[in-house]
This record gives sequence, structure tokens and C-alpha cells, in this order.
Amino acid sequence: MSGTAGEINLKNISVLVADSCEPAFRITRSILKSFGADPVVNAQDVAQASKIIQRGMVDLLIVNFDIDGKQGAKLVKAIRSDRRNPARHIPILMTLGHTSIGTVTKCRDAGSNMVLTLPLSPGGLYDRLSWIAMHPRPFVDQDDFAGPCRRFRNTGAPGGMERRSSEFEFNDDDEMDAAE
Repeated sequence: MSGTAGEINLKNISVLVADSCEPAFRITRSILKSFGADPVVNAQDVAQASKIIQRGMVDLLIVNFDIDGKQGAKLVKAIRSDRRNPARHIPILMTLGHTSIGTVTKCRDAGSNMVLTLPLSPGGLYDRLSWIAMHPRPFVDQDDFAGPCRRFRNTGAPGGMERRSSEFEFNDDDEMDAAE
């Protein structure tokens, strides 16, 4: 996915849509094709999606959270945590029919780049894909999480106290300001 000034180009980008609902897939494929994506293929269950992904021919994955009885997040987590998976670092967009903080958190913690509420609209899908392309986040690889950094904003450390850096400068004036 490349482009300038907020435009993305999906020409020659292969997309896997993991969704068991055939009409939803047809709508998603139509939108993606209008953006230039080709090929756009469908996996109707997690097993089929895993086989296609293992072939290493997928540039973008759009997965429905509810595939195979809410197994979408498990599929994403399996992709991200498998260090031998050729698609481990690809952008993954999770679609949800019903959003709640818990469900969105589950998608984020599984390693999704972005979450999009159904029904899809061309503008909504384009906005999410543009965000992923124009604002890449570093890939984090830890024991309990693998995927794009979960932080969207750099707001600094709580209270200005950064614990992750060994180089910390302490300014007495800042301490006085915080105390007032």
C-alpha cells in the first residue's frame, strides 16, 4: 500500500478476506477492487484462512471477528505469534458487527492493526487502510504480545516519569511545578 498526501494505491495488492458470510465478502471484494486491489480472495473459516496465509501470498488480511464462532482474534494472534509465518507482519484489519470496549481490546491485543465496525462503507474502509499505510507503527515482539505497537499517540509517560529509559534527566524546577 503506497501513496502520497493521504492517497493509497492497492494495485497489485493481494487481499485475503476471512469471513464466512458470502454476501459480506462480495461487498468487501467489490469495495477493494474499486480501490485497485487484486486478487481479493475469500476464506470461509479459520482453517482455510490459515492455509492461504501459510502460502505467503497475502499482502493484507481483513478478518471478521465472528468467523468460526468468534475465532477471528485467535486467528490474528496465531499469525502474529508464529515467528515462521510469512504473513506475520502484514497489515490486519478486524471487522466487528458489534463493538464494545472489551471486544476492541481483544482485537487490539490479538495484534490487529485496526478495527472497523460493520457494515462496511467504502469511505470507512479507505480511511482505515489509509491510516494503516500512512501511520505505520513499529512491530512489537514480546513473549505475551506480537503485533503493531498498541499506542496510537505519544502522550509521554504518566506524570512525566519515563521508566523505560536508563537515561533520565531530573529537573528540580519540574518537581516544584508538579508539587504546586
